This record gives sequence, structure tokens and C-alpha cells, in this order.
Amino acid sequence: MDVLLSELGAAGDALTHDTDFIQKAIDQVAEAGGGRVVFDAGLSFLSGSIQLRAGVELHLEEDSKLIASSSYGDYSPEHAIPVLTEGKVSETVLPTRAFIAGYKANGASITGKGKIIGSADGFIAEPGQYIHKMRGPEGGRSQYLERPFTIFLIDSQNVSLIDFTLEDPAFWAIRLTGCNDCEIDGIQILTDLKVPNADGIDIDRCQRVRIVNCHLVTADDCISLKSCAGTAMYGDVTDVHISGCNMISTSGAITLGTESVGLISNVLVEDCKVTKSHRGFAVRAREGGLIENVTFRNSEIQTRAFSDNWWGHGEALHVTAFRWNEPDHLGDGNTERLLYGSVRNIRFENLDVTTEAGTLVWGQKPGLIEDISFENVRQTMKKQSKWEPRIDLRPNDVEPFVLRKHNAFEIVNSQSVRFKNTKLSYVNKNDFGQEVIHAENSTFSGEVEEIRN
Repeated sequence: MDVLLSELGAAGDALTHDTDFIQKAIDQVAEAGGGRVVFDAGLSFLSGSIQLRAGVELHLEEDSKLIASSSYGDYSPEHAIPVLTEGKVSETVLPTRAFIAGYKANGASITGKGKIIGSADGFIAEPGQYIHKMRGPEGGRSQYLERPFTIFLIDSQNVSLIDFTLEDPAFWAIRLTGCNDCEIDGIQILTDLKVPNADGIDIDRCQRVRIVNCHLVTADDCISLKSCAGTAMYGDVTDVHISGCNMISTSGAITLGTESVGLISNVLVEDCKVTKSHRGFAVRAREGGLIENVTFRNSEIQTRAFSDNWWGHGEALHVTAFRWNEPDHLGDGNTERLLYGSVRNIRFENLDVTTEAGTLVWGQKPGLIEDISFENVRQTMKKQSKWEPRIDLRPNDVEPFVLRKHNAFEIVNSQSVRFKNTKLSYVNKNDFGQEVIHAENSTFSGEVEEIRN
């Protein structure tokens, strides 16, 4: 069954709210057993929050637009995540709003060459030189806890997101939680690079997910794998394949962890390209979780430093294990942030790296990081920004920054780090620390060959 929105009566003029027509079309298609809701080519549909349902394909014809309202009042309480999930997902540390929300929307999809517009510009309270200040609703919580996800699907199996462009998200662009056997293929996410928390794709407690052939330009992480505290009922993050993606980020291209209460394992990243980013491939174990069995291979990474408003300092490869908060500084009350994360069996293979910072393998204390290998890694150290050197270990309270020059490889409180056929060159060695490998309380084998220009 196909429902064309213009035939249903939607205006598609970018001014009239078409929310009711869009939701009516979704409901009709779902009740008929599945089919497509078609957004007409050349039309622009302004909408408040909508609920995607099982078996429904939102098909965006070329030159069509689905535009999110920037008015908080247009995000219906019945589409709030705790309401939609009947209290099953009720997070206190993340927003409850979403523009397109789905719960148990098995077999749902969003396809086509059209665009979804998240309308982040309408949520900016004060433009910033390096990062914008965003607004929350009158009388509401902080803007961080109020801005809407653009797409948030929960407990929805066999979901497909194919070919469309998502522009200007106000918060995380796409979040999948507890969604297994899903495919994200050929999409673009294009973000204002000063919007805080504007992640591209967040995979939370999902299994068997493919993210391929995507072009991602995001202020925060392009792709982030998470095991959040409030969604523990959905299990681990396992069997994720990321391939053929091009990424630019003011924060990190691919990040595993940060919110990592549970296990993140069996992840393959390959044939990707990262340019003009603050961090490249990052493994950040926090909150008691374990991150293991991860391979990054056959990729190019180019990173540089940005303002310290953004985590990172230009490191292409980053592995850290800390606890987020200390007992005397619990922050927003998340008790899981008092727990140490841990990392093991991480492989970096066949990588061509140009970086403004050292490669970090850094644990807060011994016993948190083990079995990290670098094989056929070619690392070029090149100063590219105006920012003074700093080693950025956030998030953690004990030592968020180490204010000194980066050495090429920083190995701290880490065991069984291995180097094989790893080569290093400098554009200007005086811009960096003079040690090739700086090691503290660590064991490593092999060597890094310094190639002099």
C-alpha cells in the first residue's frame, strides 16, 4: 500500500504544519499491514513529532523535504519516549523528545533521495565562535536534556535507513536502541559543526548492525557505539560492521564507549576515511563497561586540534579507560560514573595516519587496558592548528588534561601493547615530544621505526 501525502491533503509548503496528515498516513499504512508513506518530490512538509510504526516505509522522493519544527510545543507528549515505551525506557540523563520516534517498529524503514531537516538553527540561543549555546523550553530543564533526537527507534528489529540526507540535527541525528539486524546504507548526515551534542549515528545496545557507504559531517561523534545505563534490558552491543564511510567531525569520527555500562564487542571498522576531525578512532571505556574484540583496518585518518570546548586534541587513534567521576564529584548523580571501564583485544591494522597528537593507550590505573596491537600503521606527526599542545583524557575528573607536548605513542598503565611494522615520520619534530614511545607502568613489545624525511 502506498499513500502519497499530497493526495491525502498535506500542503507541503514548508509553512503549514502537516503533522496530522503524516501521522494519519503512517497509521493507515500500518493498519493495512505495511507499505509506503510517500513524500512528494519538490514539496517540503513541516511537522511536529511523529511516530513510525511497524512495516511502514517513509519514502522521501528526490527533492522532497521533511522538516522538523523548532518549537518545543510541537513535540507531542504522547510521542515522548517514556510514554511511547510505556515506561520501559525512561532516561533521566538524555532527552525524551524525538522528531521521528518508533517503538517496536519492526521492519520499518526510511528511504529515498530526499531530505530530513532537523532545524537546529531554530534551537540556537546564542551563536558561538567555536560552539553554539543552545536553548531549552521556557521553564524546562537544561537544553541538553530537552533538544530532540531527530530519529530515535527503540526495540525495532530489521530496520533499514537508506539513501536519504539528514541535515541540521538539533541533537543526536539517529539513535537506535535495542534494534537488532539493522542496516544503514548510503545516507548523508550534514551538521552545523558548532552545534553541541550533534552526534551522527548512535548505536545503543544493538546487535548485528551494518553501517556502510555513508557520508557524515557532524559536530559531535559521527558514529558512536554505546551501552547506556537506562537501556540495560536490551543487552550488549555486538557484531557491528562499519565500512566505506567518509567522516568529518569537530569531535570524533568513530567512538566506542563513553556511555558504556555494558559490553561492547565484536566490532569491525574498515575502508573508511576520516578528514579534518578532532579525534579519529576512539575507544573510551567508562562506567564499568568492557570494550573488547575490535578491529580498525584499511583506513585513512587525518586529525587536527580544535577548541577545548570539544573533547580531544587532534589524536587519530585513542584508547582510554577511566572512571568518569570521582566520589566527591558525582556530577549529575549517575552512580555508574564512579565505575572504571576496561579494554582488551583492540587491533589497529593497515592504517595511514596523519595526526596533530600522539596515539593514546592510557588507563587511569594498571589492569584496565590490555592486548592492544598496531600492525602496518604509518603515522605522520604534523602540527596543523593554532592550539597549544595538551593531552585530552576527558571524560574523567582526576586528570582531564596533561599539559605537555604529545609523544608519538603515549602508553600509560597498559599491558601487552604490540607494534609490528609500525612506521613514524614528522613534518617538524620540534612541535612534539622527543620520545617515540613514552611508556609508564606498561609493557610493550616490538618497535616503531622512525623514518626521517
